[in-house]
Amino acid sequence: MKVFRFAVLALLAPCAALANVTDDVNAGGGAVIGNVGMSIDIVGNSTLQNHTSSSHAIDMGFSYAKAKRTQEREVGDQPVVFGGTAFFGAAGDIEWTSNIRLAHIGYRPRFWFGQSNFALEGVIGAGWAGLGLKGVAANGQSASEQLSNGGAVLGLGGIWRFASATALQVRFLQFISGDKEGVTSASRGDVSVTHALGKNFQLRGGLGYVTAYSAREDADDTILKSPIRAGGVGLLLGLDFVF
Repeated sequence: MKVFRFAVLALLAPCAALANVTDDVNAGGGAVIGNVGMSIDIVGNSTLQNHTSSSHAIDMGFSYAKAKRTQEREVGDQPVVFGGTAFFGAAGDIEWTSNIRLAHIGYRPRFWFGQSNFALEGVIGAGWAGLGLKGVAANGQSASEQLSNGGAVLGLGGIWRFASATALQVRFLQFISGDKEGVTSASRGDVSVTHALGKNFQLRGGLGYVTAYSAREDADDTILKSPIRAGGVGLLLGLDFVF
């Protein structure tokens, strides 16, 4: 079976220099997203109850999502080349299971608008993204890969504090590694209600997403591997530590 797989890839290889000859891996689906964060104030106070007009902190976070999706396939479709295996259209639909991780550490400034309950914040720093992916076709073919890369992150967010210890928060974070075959880029976003439990703990709940992308053939047509688009969207649950 392995000899057959490599023979198929060898036959496809001469065409790769001309144009994309593979279909993308589409592995996005519903998920419950877990998030853990920590911030350490350097200047000012960033707690919801006793915040100063501005604060500057070291911000860290980790998000995880597990998602499943069935990618519909038909006879005649271009092959999905993944994990050393060519999934032709005749192999049938592919069920993907993805595990996406995104971590970061960076500098976070936060600014409140005068005496209002509205604030803006940003994050810039370093990050790491990981993607574990397994595909099983209707005919029994299967393959899996583990990808990970380090890179840079840039984020933006907003806060509306509608009670002394409770706020509505919107956050977006973008990760870029630039690697063609690992995790080229990843992102995280959420809309959540945050409630402070004392001085150092905050609970978070809402809706969010986590995505990961590997460019592969999109970035270099000599790479005979399908681009990967994976993601999870759904309920977000989180815990933040504030110091």
